Parts: sequence; structure tokens; C-alpha cells
Amino acid sequence: MREERIWRRPQIVPMPLQTGEISEPQICLNGTGWKLCSEPGEEFWNREASGTVWEDTQVPMQRTPSEREYAYAFELEIPEAWKGHRIFLRFDGVNCRTRVFVDGRPAGEHYGGFVSWDCEITEEAACGGRHWLVLGVTDDPGGICPFHFGGIIRDVTLFALPRTYLSRLHADVSFDDTYTDAGLTVYTQLQGGGGCISLSLCSPSGEEILLEKQELQAGQEHTETYRAARPLKWDSEHPYLYTLTASVWEDGLCTEKASRRIGFREIKRVGNQVFLNGAPLKLRGINRHDIHPVTGRAITHELVEADVRLFREANINFIRTSHYPPRPDFLELCDEYGIYVEDETAVAFLGQEIDCRENDPEFTSRFMDQFAELIERDRSHPCVILWSLANESFWGTNIAMQNAYAHQEDPSRLTIFSYPITQHEEDDRADIWSMHYAAWDQASDALVDSFNRSCHEPLPWPVLHDESTHIPCYDRTDQRRDPGVRDFWGETISRFWDKIWNTQGALGCAIWAGLDEVWLASGRRNHWGAPWGILDGWRRKKPEFWHVRKAYSPIHITGEPAAEGDFVSLGIENRFNHTNLQEVGIAWRLGDSSGRMQGPDLPPGGKGSLLIPAPFLAGEQLTLEFTDPFGNLVDDGCWQLAAPALTLPAFSGGAPSLREACGGLLVEGRRFRLYFSGKTGLISAGYVNDVPVVTGGPFLQLTGLALAPWKLEKLESETAESCAAVSISGSYGKVSVRFRIAIDNEGLMETTYEILEMPYPSPRKLAMRVGDDTDSGGYEEVGICFMVPREMDLLSWSRRGLWNTYPDWHIGRLQGSALKHNPYGVCRTGVAPEWDWQLDEKDTVLFGKYDTGRRGTRDFCSMKAHVIRAAMSAQNGGQAFTVLSDGTDCVRAQLTHNPEAVIGKTDGLVSYQGSWLCQKTGNLSREGTEMWSNTEGDACICHFTGTGIAWISSYDILGGMAEVYVDGELMDDSISLGVRLLTPGIARGYEKDAGRLVYAAEGLAMGEHTLKIVVKGERAPGSMGAYVFIDHFLVFGENDYGDTRLIIDSEFNYPELSWGCYTKEPVTVSTGYSRKVYTKLGNEE
Repeated sequence: MREERIWRRPQIVPMPLQTGEISEPQICLNGTGWKLCSEPGEEFWNREASGTVWEDTQVPMQRTPSEREYAYAFELEIPEAWKGHRIFLRFDGVNCRTRVFVDGRPAGEHYGGFVSWDCEITEEAACGGRHWLVLGVTDDPGGICPFHFGGIIRDVTLFALPRTYLSRLHADVSFDDTYTDAGLTVYTQLQGGGGCISLSLCSPSGEEILLEKQELQAGQEHTETYRAARPLKWDSEHPYLYTLTASVWEDGLCTEKASRRIGFREIKRVGNQVFLNGAPLKLRGINRHDIHPVTGRAITHELVEADVRLFREANINFIRTSHYPPRPDFLELCDEYGIYVEDETAVAFLGQEIDCRENDPEFTSRFMDQFAELIERDRSHPCVILWSLANESFWGTNIAMQNAYAHQEDPSRLTIFSYPITQHEEDDRADIWSMHYAAWDQASDALVDSFNRSCHEPLPWPVLHDESTHIPCYDRTDQRRDPGVRDFWGETISRFWDKIWNTQGALGCAIWAGLDEVWLASGRRNHWGAPWGILDGWRRKKPEFWHVRKAYSPIHITGEPAAEGDFVSLGIENRFNHTNLQEVGIAWRLGDSSGRMQGPDLPPGGKGSLLIPAPFLAGEQLTLEFTDPFGNLVDDGCWQLAAPALTLPAFSGGAPSLREACGGLLVEGRRFRLYFSGKTGLISAGYVNDVPVVTGGPFLQLTGLALAPWKLEKLESETAESCAAVSISGSYGKVSVRFRIAIDNEGLMETTYEILEMPYPSPRKLAMRVGDDTDSGGYEEVGICFMVPREMDLLSWSRRGLWNTYPDWHIGRLQGSALKHNPYGVCRTGVAPEWDWQLDEKDTVLFGKYDTGRRGTRDFCSMKAHVIRAAMSAQNGGQAFTVLSDGTDCVRAQLTHNPEAVIGKTDGLVSYQGSWLCQKTGNLSREGTEMWSNTEGDACICHFTGTGIAWISSYDILGGMAEVYVDGELMDDSISLGVRLLTPGIARGYEKDAGRLVYAAEGLAMGEHTLKIVVKGERAPGSMGAYVFIDHFLVFGENDYGDTRLIIDSEFNYPELSWGCYTKEPVTVSTGYSRKVYTKLGNEE
């Protein structure tokens, strides 16, 4: 007895390669010939309808959400050769509810924005000629998926079929017990009439195998299984594809041809493991949205291919299509490149961002129709191994029906659902346990929910961490201070993947996320989105890309190289799923010797030794490159054999002279002069061969505590045999500090800093959102900094890193030089940069739509951890200020504004109208105060001379709205100074984010100008007050850059990283804390 169907199966016809004598039966309708009406009138589907104003538009393109139906129009031209055929439209994504009209007549309707569907228009268009196609589209982000908006976001294709046409062509594969021979089950169906179908199978080498001819009646579903002897198996490391072709015959003539590429692969769940072709599977994954900065979710085939290629380069073998089905060509490319796919339906955040619909029968058809279309479209792709039922939603009858349908319709694949803890025990539950954002150090096979709030009793259930190891995004304070947090994230994926690999029951993980979610939405000047990708929206590699490639490498080298007879030996582990290391090519170089070889005989998961046929040469570098069976480079490495231990520098050359001078102290050595101020006790100037190399310092660097201004208490000096020493005692408010700078005759400086009195506890651990999403506590940085001249525009370094190789574009490379400014200019809105990510200076996502940059390049201002040497100098040569270390210290540069171009809130150039008050802010703001007003019409007026100005203020839970005028012209009527308590990046979870640039004007004619800020007396969105805050102003002109802070950290952490990511143990500072830092006046010799 035939099993009753849970839901109706949709028809999505195979696209024709040939239709009768029509050589090109498909016409792509993408392009600029479309019209758009945002507010269509009545009966807008009629060409002559009044009240409908059409504007030119491009398709595909994503629109911003609309609360009412909008319309597209296109003039179809049906080729003469298509007369007498069936005419269809294929929509690969119209978001979300669509009504189709041809020449004013209804032709079809559809719900769901990310699935392919067909609309037959034969009756309306079979006569050929021109026809008026109109689509009425309604967004539905509040239905079952918040991504259901945007209009025509994917391809539109017109195609022709014969009267009797192939309506279905799919294939499943099953292997024998030894995974040698396979059964190929082919599903076919004809519509419109009866006919004959012939099938053929073409191998990867081009050999064609005829399967059979079969007579079918109209509507008859035909299933036949064919034996395939020793087929080439498909897996992510050997993506061998066969082509299955079906031909329709009538009266001895071929009326249609269609094909699908298939792979011989079989997936099974056994206990808490998943096996592909009999081999245990580990998924090295990532999440991916369709996204582009200009076109939003409407992306091109070229971008799709770039994504797949780049992810494959990063050793990724698994992609989750968050949170909706992908474009069809994405799956074709994953088949070809060898990437497993979790194919996710467009259901997300039920009971969170949108209402609970999981049990609502009025929404059942919305769930089921699009899910059934997803399976019918994608079920023949070998890359698809999982059907995802929903993202981060609550289980209910509608989702249970999806699961049951998948198990009935396609039992060859597995299902997954998040949140699985909400599934009912009596239900047919999803096959895979989905875990989101496990902590890096927790058990990776535990059946727990996101953030470990609930747990399930242990069962043999494979666990897939299909959102994990979040790329830095919400720690906005960390990111604004130091892009180096993206380099530090490598520690997370390295540790997390090691744990996944070594845990049976942990199927794998998928990093969040692949691409930055940034969209320059129409009509909005600022970037929207989140910088959570290993690639940015322009597909440039970010630092995390390299960490993923290295952590996910299928080649795992253990230990250091060692001598073994006439060979160099390294420990090696095979982390491929399906490849013996004998299939791997290895290119090696050691000193003057080099060669190529195959890897050792190690099966997947095996451990052994790699022997390089060359003698061990101490001090020489060994480099290795590993290529997979298809010649793709999967890893490389570089080792210095018997590398010497790192040591700290020692004094030499005796002591320099020390005397009083210029109201302070002067230390003078062989080539340098170093002045100390008698007022502050700190360095005021330092020269090497009369070239300035340092202009201030040392200053205590204690990020996480707002220090009061420095006050000198005692300045002492002495001379010893090997050095002169200056001791500086003072305080930052209640924090007492002593600096002791010992200097030899060659300019080597040993700076000891000691906390004599620390009355404050170290910053505490804080919950920032929910569960494990916490600030881990402690300080971000502990160290000192020196000021170096603004003319120094080059930071160079050598360091120890997480990996022993890095590309030249990586901010964490082991050796390099970083430019202070991008020689190619600054980013322009909506224009793809022509340089690598690390050269960017502006970032409107992190710093707001008025960001002026002026922080230096990301390469220049990011922390270089574990330096051996770092130096600030000028590009054109000359002297340097150099940091020396044994690999424990860290360095970063921070630009400042010229003090002479700063206008304080109480400066004579600033005046106030109305009832402003001076509010103390501790040490968060300049001079410890801000001017506040919440009275409508109150104003602050700043007069300045320059080419631009920036208003520095705060975002605050009491912040309101303001208007800004420049030279009397309204520039912005909606400056928002408010924050929500849980806004990402609010420093340490508090309700105030001080010292932020909230408005800037640039490009003015050099001269006198006026900036006026007017209080609107309105609350900002999400705020609890209407205050406007004035901190200070920065004036732009010819000489607006100040000297650069060269920060040297003894300890650092990124405690706000959260989301399960690795952070260090909290960095604490108490009375008696002391460290040493070594620097050199001049270049290291």
C-alpha cells in the first residue's frame, strides 16, 4: 500500500538544454529593461492603468523593506520559433509574496523569496510577439523569516518546452556493503502527454553509458535503479561528477533534452557519527549569506563562484546556507569544487525577532510549500547532505511536518534543526543535534542548547556546531581600539577545531560567518550590517581567513623538526576525510637543496612521521608545501632548524652623560640626546644625530581604567658604570606609578614601570547579553607608551605568531612594514576598493557614517603581538625608535590629533545658547566633563578656521536628537546620540560610549567657518533621555595630525570577544605590579 503523502510535491521542471529544433530554449531576463513602481495604483497590472508611475530599474536588485505591495513590469518578447511550444517563466528568487500578470491577466502566484518556481504562461504568450509582464510583490519579514523582503533578488528566465515535456529528473545513489558497486535510482516524469524517455550517463572522463528507453504515460512517475560497477565516488576531496541526460522522444524525434550532474555518494548516520561512502565525516564549515555592499542579497554568478573558490582555498569543506536556500548555481559550484552543504529553508527566529508561528495552522502552507520546493529543486546535488528545518526557532507542528516530509520524500539525507532542545520527545526528531556558540573549551559532543542554558540526557546523536567561533563583531570597543583582535581570533578556531577533530560525536562546526553583512541600502548614507566575515563584502580576505585556512588544514604537523639519520623528521597527522597522504604532493626546500615527493602512507586520521630526504642543518630554514590530489595547495610551513632561544638585550658601551638642562634633565650618549621635563618628569624630546625620534613618555597604558591626568611627584637621577638612570614618580589620580629609565651610551633604554598604589579592583567579569556571551573581565592592555614624531609613518616588526607562515597582506605576518596612510587613498561609498583590506583607513560600520578615518591603516594601527623587534621610522629612511623584546611584548601605534587643532568645550571659540549644564563624566571625556542640554532649541556654536571639523560627543542611554548646521546650512536633522543598553560595543556593558565622533564636515574651503548644534528635545530611538552632549571639536586643515603613540604592552586581552570565543585569563593589576620594556633610540645595530 502506497504511503500517504505528508504534503504535495511541487513541480520544478529540469531546465531544457534543447527543445525540438530550438537551439537556445532559455532566455535570461536579467538586466536594465525592467520597470518599478513603489506605490502602484488600482489595477496596476493593466498597461493602461492610471495612477501607476513606472521608473527604470535593474533586476536582480534588493529593495529596502516596504509595508505595501509594489510592482515590476517587463516587456516580454517571445521568439517566433517558440510558437506552438509551452512557455514558462522561472523565478529563482522573488521576495516574498508574488502575483504574476501577463497582459493584465492573472498567470500565477507564489509565496517564498529564496526558492525557484515556475509560472507557465503558455495561454497568454504562445502566440509569440510582445507581452506586458507585471509582478506584484509584497514583503513579509514578519511572517516566518525576517529575510523575506527585497523584490526580485535572483535570476528570471524565460524558457520553452515541448507540449509533452520532462517534468522531473532526479537521482539517488546507494552502495553495496563494500562501497564498490552502486545502485543509481533515477526518477522521471512526463507531463502534457505520453512519450519515450531515454537515459544516458556520462563519466568524468567523457565515457557515455546508455541506460535505457522507457515509455511513460502523462503524469506517470517512473523509478528505475541501475547498477554502476566501480563508479568514481564523489566526496569533498574527490568531487567526481557524472552527467545524467534524459531525452524525450515523440514519433522518432527528440523533442527535449535535459541533464543533471550527479555524484556517487551515500551518507549515513550510525550512532553519534555520520559516514560518507563508509568513511567517518568531519565538517570544516562556515555560514554564508548572499550579500553585497551595493546590491544586498542580489548577487551575481561571478560573486557566487568567488565565494565558493575562496572558501575552498580556506580549506572549508562545508557551508551552511544561512538562513535561506541558496542560488541554484551555488550548489552546482559546490558539487564541482567539493563542498558539503547544509541547505536551510527560509524559517528563522520564530518567537524571537518574529512571532511564534511554529504551531499556527494558518502558516502551515508557508512552511511546507517553500520547504517542498527546496527539496524538489536541490535533491540531486551530491553536495547537499543536510536539510535544515529552521534557524534558532522553537519546535512546533509546522516544523515537525517539515522534518517528517524530508524523511519521507528524501530519506537519503539527514535533517537538522536549531534549537533542538525544544523538540518533543515523542516527535520524529531531527537527525543531527545543532549547537550554536559553544564555548571553545566545553565538551564538543554535549547535547546542550546555545550558551549552555539547558541540556539533554546523553544519547548517540551527532552534534554539529553549525554556528560557532563567531568572528569578532559585537566587541565594537575592541575593534575600534585595535583591529588586531581579528588576528587574536585565530586562537579560537585553532583550539575549537582541535577539540572537534579529536571528539567522536562532534560532526563538525560552521564558523559565523563567511562574509561581512554590510549593505549600502538605497537612500541611506551609512553602512548597515555587521563585520562578521572572513571576507568583507567586496570579497577581500580579512585576517581571519588565514586562520581558518591554517586551522582547517588537512595537514597537521606536530612538534619541531628533528634529525633522524640523513633525514629531517616531523610528526604529521592526516586530517583529510577521504584521502591517504600518499595522494598528497609535497614540495620541500632546505638550504640549497629542494625536491618533490609524495606523502607517507597514512589513512585519514592516521599519525606518523614525515621524512625529508636532506640532512639536518642547524640554522637553515625548512619550507614545505602540500598539494591535494587535484594539485590545490592546502598548506605550507616554514621552520628554522634548531632556532636559537630569544634573549633580552644587555647594556653596552658604558654610561652616557647625565646633567641638568632646560629646566629638567639631559642624558647624552654617543649619538643621542634625551631630554626630561622638569615639570612632568617625562621625556620631552629625544634625538639621534639631531633627528627627533621620541617626543614624550613613558605613559602608563592601562586600557579598561579611565586614568586621571598625570602629576609628577618626584624626579631623581643617578649614574652607574653601565648606564644612567632617571626615576620618575607620580600619579594618575589615585593610581601611583614609578618609571625608572636606565640608558646606556648606545641609546638602549630599559624602562621599568611599577604600580606603587592601585586602589581599584581590576575590571570585573560582566554578562553582556545572555549565557556565555560575557566580558571575561580584566584589562585589555597593560604597558607603557611613548610619543614619536608625526613624520614617522612606517611601523616595521618581526614577531612570533600562531603559525609559522603568513601571507604579505596579513596584519599578523611574522615580518613586515606597515604604512601609516594608504597610498591609494580612502574608501569611497559604494565603490569596490582596489587594495587589500589591511590598507583601509575608514570604516563606517564601526565608526559611523561620518567617519573621517585618520587612525592610520588597519595594518599600521593593529597590535603586533609577541614582537622580537619593532621600529617606528619614516618611509624615506633616517632614524628610528625601536622596541626590543624576547617575544613577550606587543606593540601597536595610535594616531593623535594636533593639540593646536583641538577646540575644547569651554574654549573662547565655543558659545552656548540656552540652559546648558556642565556634567562631570569622571575621566571618560576630555577634561572630565561634558556640556549637556535637553531643551529644544538650545544651541552650541563653534567658530573654526580650517577645511573641516569633527564634533566629539558620547552615545548615552540618556542621549537625544540634534540638528547640525555648517555656515548656516542644515547638514543633518537627525543626529542620534542614544544607545540601547545592549547595543553591541557599548564599552564593558555600561550605558555610555564616550569620546565618539558623531558628526564631521570635510572638504570645506580653507578659511573661517561656523558649526552649529541645535538640541531637538527628542529622545533618540531606544534611549531614555533627550540630552545632547558636547565634549570637544577637532579642526581639520593642513597640519591636523599630532604625534603618534607607540604603545608597548606587557600583557593584553580582548575580554569583550565573547560568543564562546577564546580569551585569556583576566589581566589583573594590583599594587606592586611591575614590568620591564626595552627600547632603542635609533635603529638596531
